[in-house]
Amino acid sequence: MRKSAVWLEKGELFFHNGLNIYVNRVNERFDLPEHEHDFIEICYVWSGSGFHYIGDETIRVSQGDLFFLPVGISHIFRPSSPEAKEPLMIVNCIFDEKIFRFLTSVLPAEYGLYRFLHLVSEPGRWLHMREKAGEFCRLFDSLHAEFENKRTGFETMLVGLLLQLLIGMERTLEQGNASAEDNADSDRTDRALLYIRDRLHEKPTLACVAKHAGIGERQLQRDLTARMGLSFTALLRKERIDRSRQLLTDPFLASLTVADIASRSGLPDLKRFHRIFKETTGLTPAQYRRHYAEQTTS
Repeated sequence: MRKSAVWLEKGELFFHNGLNIYVNRVNERFDLPEHEHDFIEICYVWSGSGFHYIGDETIRVSQGDLFFLPVGISHIFRPSSPEAKEPLMIVNCIFDEKIFRFLTSVLPAEYGLYRFLHLVSEPGRWLHMREKAGEFCRLFDSLHAEFENKRTGFETMLVGLLLQLLIGMERTLEQGNASAEDNADSDRTDRALLYIRDRLHEKPTLACVAKHAGIGERQLQRDLTARMGLSFTALLRKERIDRSRQLLTDPFLASLTVADIASRSGLPDLKRFHRIFKETTGLTPAQYRRHYAEQTTS
């Protein structure tokens, strides 16, 4: 019932001349409709206070709150009251998924933005965090100025600033400032999963993952089994194959060889990589890449 009343905003209303990034500053009002969109949005509370309604959740917000909203998330900001002394001002940076895919594949796997890639692959997930010392404010100020002034090379500057913003959010996530999960056990398991995914190119052990998550090895093993239905070893294997499938199907990484992808996924032994990949998918890595390319072009 509620979903049918949500208004869909389309990127084509904002993106012009081949630039699929749009930045604006807006005072939120009570007459603006709840909406979802076919683009990615990062919104920052510039001033004032109020509430952010996301799906079925209501979050009190004030200056310094930041949200990362993938495609299809319904939301709306509301001021704290119609007579609020200071307006609830939001700065929005919206961009299409192609730019996001590009920016999250610019760097080698060990430096990539894989928390965000994992996030957007899970329907209904979003992020909420707060800045510590105005770091997001400065970036949004620069983004807005570049977009409004449109000086020579502003398109490249916007892309560079957006990459800085994503990296800054990654750092905040790593410091444990992402929105709290339902309970402490879930939070520890999430930290363990993020740590594993960040270090697939290495050899993460149960001991080092447990230490990072702040939990004992046996408890972590139990938590992972309860959450994922897999042992630590089986989970590591699954994550590596998932990473390799992601890299094989990324159009911006078409120049990577299968050996490169195997190494980035933490399976540098090419023979073993081929065997595990085929056992999991029924195809060799090369066949999988070719099959995906044929599907997307047909």
